[in-house]
Amino acid sequence: MHTNCFNSYIQIRTIMEEKTHVEVEKCENENTILKDYSGFKWMSFIPGKHALDDIAVMEIATTQANFSRFILPDQYFTPTYCIQIVKGGSLHVNINNTNYELTANQGCLVTPELLVGKPQSLENYVEMLVLSVSREFIQELNLDFPLAATSYIYVHPVWNISPKRMERLEQYFHLMREVLNDKDRKAAIHLVRSFFYYLAEPELNHFPQQDISTMSRNEEITGRFMKLVDEHCERHHNLDWYADQLCLTTRYVANTVKQTVGMTASACIEHAITQRAQTLLYTTTHSIQEIADQLGFQNQSHFGTFFKRHTGLSPAAFRKKKE
Repeated sequence: MHTNCFNSYIQIRTIMEEKTHVEVEKCENENTILKDYSGFKWMSFIPGKHALDDIAVMEIATTQANFSRFILPDQYFTPTYCIQIVKGGSLHVNINNTNYELTANQGCLVTPELLVGKPQSLENYVEMLVLSVSREFIQELNLDFPLAATSYIYVHPVWNISPKRMERLEQYFHLMREVLNDKDRKAAIHLVRSFFYYLAEPELNHFPQQDISTMSRNEEITGRFMKLVDEHCERHHNLDWYADQLCLTTRYVANTVKQTVGMTASACIEHAITQRAQTLLYTTTHSIQEIADQLGFQNQSHFGTFFKRHTGLSPAAFRKKKE
């Protein structure tokens, strides 16, 4: 069973808030790592309307096993868009059933539609910067990347960063930390938008033009499909609709996605809907009927059956777990 990581995220936030005074009192040297909160050197955030933060930035320096004990069930979908940039050491990740090892000057982007699995090895030491933003915050950024670029990242989530750009990205993180500490949301929107565009410039080799042009046909279709799911899963649950948008047959899309990411296209849609449902149940006070309506279900009963099939819990039981 796939698991969400809302509880883990809130646990980390709680620990960080409780340990803030420890950081102030004991961390005269900013490079000191406090083992009692698992190598999180610092964390700054702006709360969202509900349980999840709109945006959070943090720096981590510890063994992967040390901080992963909070956030790594066997498989899960993240509740936010998360960029991880490695400064030193190595980071092991499993995204859509593919293992990656990131080393210094590499980064990855994990979106709520990508299935994250527990990597085989957690003994490595890693120093990294992390940016986490909510779906609502992403929408407010109003980013306008070329379709080829956004498609590329869904099937190639790991990318290289030149040393010179790494220095600039670190400056962005420290500036974001200051803005978030001031809880200046408007400034954060402008700064994070600038960060994303800087990160996405072709010379960064994030999605370099030569790689986009040599993407396989399967990768291109899968990326476009995943982008459509991200944008429309609340209203369109049927694979036929996505195939129509891609001007391809349903069978062709199904086979292509399965070959590319190891998950069926229908499973991708269902997992995206489930993730969206969990977000709404966990972070809002909307009634279950209102959530069923928002997610395009015919009625509350159909929603409940769907949700329990994918999580093992009824919507009401899932919501009660957070209390």
